[in-house]
Amino acid sequence: MRDDTDFAREDEEEGGIDIRHFVDIVLKRKWLVMAAMAVGITLAVLYTMRQTPLYKATASVEVNPQAPQVFGRDQQEVVQLGSGNYWSSQEYYNTQLEILRSRSLARITVLQHDLHNDTRLVPESPKKKLTEEQRIEKASRSLRAAVTVTRKRDSRIILISITHPDAELAADLANMHADSYQHNNVQVQKGGTGIAAKFLAREVDTAEKSLTDSEAALVAFRDENEILHITLDGKAIEDRQNMLSANLTRYNSALSDARIKRIELEGLRRQAAHALKKDEILESAIFGLVGNSTVNILKEQYLREQQVFIDLRTTLGPKNPGFIAQKKKVADIYKAIQREGRLALSEIEERLGAVRNNEGRLVAELKGFKEEAKLLGSKTGVYNKLLRQNSEDKENYAMLRDRLRTSNLSLKNDASNNIRSHDVAQVPAAPFSPRMPVNVAVAAVMSLLLGIGLVFLLEYLDRTVKTAEDVVLAAKTPMLGLIPVLHDISDSSSDLQERDLYIFNKPKPRAAECCRSIRTNLLFSAADRDLTILTVSSPNPQEGKTTSVIYLGTTMAQSGQRVLLVDTDMRRPRLHKSMGVSRGKGISNLIVGDSSYEDCIKSTDVPNLFVLPCGPTPPNPAELLLTDRFKSIIEELRGKFDRVIFDTPPLQAVTDGVVLAKLSDGAIMVVKAGQTNREALTASSKMWRDVGVHQLGVILNDIDLNDKKYGYNYYAYGYGETAAEAAE
Repeated sequence: MRDDTDFAREDEEEGGIDIRHFVDIVLKRKWLVMAAMAVGITLAVLYTMRQTPLYKATASVEVNPQAPQVFGRDQQEVVQLGSGNYWSSQEYYNTQLEILRSRSLARITVLQHDLHNDTRLVPESPKKKLTEEQRIEKASRSLRAAVTVTRKRDSRIILISITHPDAELAADLANMHADSYQHNNVQVQKGGTGIAAKFLAREVDTAEKSLTDSEAALVAFRDENEILHITLDGKAIEDRQNMLSANLTRYNSALSDARIKRIELEGLRRQAAHALKKDEILESAIFGLVGNSTVNILKEQYLREQQVFIDLRTTLGPKNPGFIAQKKKVADIYKAIQREGRLALSEIEERLGAVRNNEGRLVAELKGFKEEAKLLGSKTGVYNKLLRQNSEDKENYAMLRDRLRTSNLSLKNDASNNIRSHDVAQVPAAPFSPRMPVNVAVAAVMSLLLGIGLVFLLEYLDRTVKTAEDVVLAAKTPMLGLIPVLHDISDSSSDLQERDLYIFNKPKPRAAECCRSIRTNLLFSAADRDLTILTVSSPNPQEGKTTSVIYLGTTMAQSGQRVLLVDTDMRRPRLHKSMGVSRGKGISNLIVGDSSYEDCIKSTDVPNLFVLPCGPTPPNPAELLLTDRFKSIIEELRGKFDRVIFDTPPLQAVTDGVVLAKLSDGAIMVVKAGQTNREALTASSKMWRDVGVHQLGVILNDIDLNDKKYGYNYYAYGYGETAAEAAE
């Protein structure tokens, strides 16, 4: 048998979604879903039938971002209608859609086609006489409310749709609005072109005056500086400028080379001076770079004599004349090397001085060229500026005259309109709205979703246990089995005894098989331990606890065991009524010691099944159950019967069930499908678990096996004997 941790572990491991569980929830309350759908569809039909039919007519126009260029290949429209950029085109089309929806265009359409006097659009009011301005405003609002403008995806076609109860008026309004849009676009372009033409005329006059002034200034400068073809020094300005530019480039390059050479020599000088100062002339290669071969010869000679000196120091000693002579020879060679090093340093400094002088001369020459170029540039700059100004004035004057001519031609010709009609609106044959199938379909879907939502809401609010999964998850204990609903027995008190003895009187029906399955599962759940004393309880009253005790005792007695049913519910005893025995003497008498077992234990119509009623109701039932005498009675009953089953009060009402379960070999919980609350079952199971009660499992009572919502083969679960075997 699995313990509580097994069920807790299974809870943690279950992370998937069981679709069948949700389907079962919906099927369980399918009538609610069907009722919601019926109500929703009925309301949709009634709503649709009450709506006024609306007709939709659509006209279309083609809108080009660029207008036709009718005045030559190189001519452009004065009014900019859009650019080739994708986002600019999108901005342009969105602007056109807003224009079509605008109040101003609606007013233009009304005025152009006299719509404010059309009673179909502006019905006459007998109560209030409208002024002409009010009719215009009302017609404009009606037109704006009826118009819908859309653009076909990835095209230049704009659809202008009108929705109205009058089909002919809808088509007329769509065509009128499209015509007004085209005409208004032409007027906007002409208005912009006329304004531009006036502006261009003023600009042409200004440009002509600027051109005259720049030509006069250029002539005056030439006369003043005698500039015709030859200028200063008899050379052309362009040639002199080229020569100065070449000299500047050449001297700049020479100056850069001189500076590089100076930097190199300064580096050589610093390294040579450092080598002489630090007495590192032998290790430094700087003197080889200046081409002093004497230093290299002296270095080689020094190294040979130094090696001889080292050898003599080892063989002769420091006082030997040969050693002293060799030491002096080495020192003389080293002094000669230092002398040559100083000579090399002097040579580097002389070369550095020459480079510096050369650099200074180059700087002076370059400065002279720059001053000459500046002097020439002051004259040339003024002259070139006058030439450029004159050239710009000529180009500007020519361009403005050309644009002015184009604008004047545009004012005389409206062929540059970039909007043209594509399709005219036709009178619709069928109404656009309301659409009965669509409304009904939407209502059906929405009501279906609403019904399913209500089902899940009710399921969420319903916290009672209804299936084995609910029981196991709430109690964290195994499921021993179930007791089905007895459809042939009523719930009245007159049929109480018949219900409790149903298994004995009818051993073959499915209910009896389920009870025998519970008995079998109970015995197999603790095959390795003694289960003589059993406690049966429930979380709350009226959950079938006493009936389950009788059924369990009956099936055990039918298997040949001596079974005693003990009524320990001393507040509301019922076992004696169901079994038809006297309540006069019972367990309370045994506890106080005023009666014997023979007087208190009653036999029943069921072979091997005995009953020990509660006896007189004591004032303190819980205290009696905690006495040592009661514990002694339990041990004595253990020796007299094979099974002793305590029928206890509900756990949520009193603590008797906890006390008895602690004294028993095992405890069984009985819950009623559709009545026992999950939280109550969890709390009751925890009460037993907290005091260390051995919980054998849960019996799910009053469950309808014919209800498809359970979807489990409970009847086959635990089935282990035939009806004939159970009757033996």
